[in-house]
Amino acid sequence: MNRAIGKYKCPCCGFYTFDEKLNGNYDICPVCFWEDDPIQLEDNEYEGGANRVSLIQARHNFLLFGACEEEMKKHVRKPKEDELRGID
Repeated sequence: MNRAIGKYKCPCCGFYTFDEKLNGNYDICPVCFWEDDPIQLEDNEYEGGANRVSLIQARHNFLLFGACEEEMKKHVRKPKEDELRGID
C-alpha cells in the first residue's frame, strides 16, 4: 500500500495534513483551516469550541468553498502530493 509515513487524515477535508494523530492538540489543517478539537471530533454536530461551525457543516462548506468556513478561504492552500494519502 502506498501511504505517506506520519501523515494523518483531516476529519474535515480528508487530506493527510496532520503530522500527529488527532488528539486535541489544536493543530490547524492548511488545506481547509479546520482546527483539531477533541470535542468536535467526538460529536460531529457540536458547534463552538475551536471551530465556530460543526464538523458536519465544515465538511459541507469545504465542498462548497474549499475551506471549513467561507471566511477562511484566504488561509487555505491546495493539498500537496504527499497529502493525498496517509494513515487513516
